[in-house]
Amino acid sequence: MECKKFTFKEKLSETRFLDDLDFNEEFKIYVDCPTSGGKSYYILNYLKEREIKAVFVVDTINLAKQLSAQYQIPYYTADHKEDFNSSLIITIQHHIPKFESRETVIIDEAHTLVTEFGWKREVIEEVMISLEYYKRIIFLSGTPVTSDDSIFKGMTMIKAVKENPDKRDLRIVRYEDLGGGIIELCSFARKEKKIPVVSLLDKSSLLPKVLKALKEVGFKRIAIINSKTKITRNKEKEEEETGLVVESFGEGDDGSCYLSQLINQCRIDADVILTTYTQGYSLLGKDYLLIIAPGKNPHSFVNIVQMMNRFREDTTTLSYILTNAIIQKEGDKGIYNFPSIFDYLKTGITRKTRQRIEELNKVAKNTRTLKRQLKLLANECDQYISITREINHQSIAFKVFQLINHVMHEQLYKMSNILKYYNIGLYDDGYETNFKTGKEKRNKKNEEIMKEEILKEIDLFYKSRETESTMFMGKEFYHPKLGMKIEKNDIQNKIEDTYNELSCLGMQDKEIRELQEQHLHDTKRMNQIIKSQKIKLSTDPTLIIYRALLLKEFQVGEKLKGEEITERMNKLLIKNGMEQMRHNNAVQLFKLLFTTKTHVNKHRFYEILETF
Repeated sequence: MECKKFTFKEKLSETRFLDDLDFNEEFKIYVDCPTSGGKSYYILNYLKEREIKAVFVVDTINLAKQLSAQYQIPYYTADHKEDFNSSLIITIQHHIPKFESRETVIIDEAHTLVTEFGWKREVIEEVMISLEYYKRIIFLSGTPVTSDDSIFKGMTMIKAVKENPDKRDLRIVRYEDLGGGIIELCSFARKEKKIPVVSLLDKSSLLPKVLKALKEVGFKRIAIINSKTKITRNKEKEEEETGLVVESFGEGDDGSCYLSQLINQCRIDADVILTTYTQGYSLLGKDYLLIIAPGKNPHSFVNIVQMMNRFREDTTTLSYILTNAIIQKEGDKGIYNFPSIFDYLKTGITRKTRQRIEELNKVAKNTRTLKRQLKLLANECDQYISITREINHQSIAFKVFQLINHVMHEQLYKMSNILKYYNIGLYDDGYETNFKTGKEKRNKKNEEIMKEEILKEIDLFYKSRETESTMFMGKEFYHPKLGMKIEKNDIQNKIEDTYNELSCLGMQDKEIRELQEQHLHDTKRMNQIIKSQKIKLSTDPTLIIYRALLLKEFQVGEKLKGEEITERMNKLLIKNGMEQMRHNNAVQLFKLLFTTKTHVNKHRFYEILETF
């Protein structure tokens, strides 16, 4: 890949690199330029002044409207179609296929084509297909992440940096209680006359407890920035659009007031801001203090960099990250070269996947047998192979992205090396917080309501899978029942994901449904059950070996303490090259695999009654 390097003092427009491009010829470039470097300013003004026909793509409806107002360029959404024929138009990813005739497309926040592949797979695949029809493509990102997909082949990388780059600092804060850590840091921000901005990344189960505790310590005006996907139907086709919403959970102001402030003034005048979204907006001024807190999912390095860059006018103030991770594991050599590690891991998985395709070519002679092989997921690389025997490079790049994020949250020196690349210093000065929030009482009524909702969604899911038969030319054909289409939501996605994982193991619908009805409301329990079923039923060679080791290690009649179970199971995991488990997880998995009886006599013992 060709790489051209530029430097500028204040704005990207100083480089004038667009003057070297011929908008009558085909080209493909990826612009790597830090947030606040003026990417949108330069490119939108350049296209507008020269009346170049193009579509500029952003990730939220709000940003499309904001840029439209700022640069006086029309925008297109499902609710605003009147400017469709405009020469230059701003829209979001979902609408890229509609504008192929313009032949020139600019993708802002282009890293999301890889980093959001896990939950936007279908949309991103449509985008990638559509991009094949554009003659000129400009990718933009301050945190570029690419795959080996054909759409990225043959492009030129434009690396643009400031002569004096903005440098930011991120302080590590150890905590005893996560909710308490958030509250203590918010109180510290208030003393410093700052508005705390808490990045939780997702709708964390921690949120209700934090909201209650914030009110108890005197935070009255609380704003929450979140993303919302709107689904519209057009000619029997569903279209999804992502927008920002700002909700109010305090006194006085409502969410619409806060949203208007965010879009029109790039600020929110609340006592505290909680955000689950890391890009597509700015908070201007020097009134904020960022607190990064782990939710259900940890922040990726892209999330951290993007979140810290929301504060474009304030690069000197400290930000804080709550974590109890170690600096470095004992025995680790301490070498972690970023970003080259990304390509190294990507190449390794790709090589293994190609070898796996060669193996499949020998045993799977037709499409049906290949489908069966891939459905079993007998090999770790099968998830990256399509029915056409091609490699899904987007899926590989996303997996590598996940691996890097996982390891940096295990060992902080790796996080430090990654953030250093983006001019962010990570410091451990021994800060810690011991503040604890009160324990939330279990709301049994809400739990029962949630269980009932899940049971209804499970019933809908299996009804949508029911078939009916019709006769045609003397033959009986089966097809899904008409009128049983279901709306996709978080619960339906969870049902479908768990169904796919368990059905691949050969389990029948009745068995899967029973497990889902009993345990889907408890995510941790459901994940443990899936793990145990994979150990019992998977044809993956690694799990087959682990299964054999378990059956050899544990015998009927043994009485074991929890510590013995953990020690022996982890010994087998190490022997089989697998990741060790924590004590509680090991004991829970053991009880799912073996039929046991619990004995309590000073100590708790588990007697094995039956193996699997």
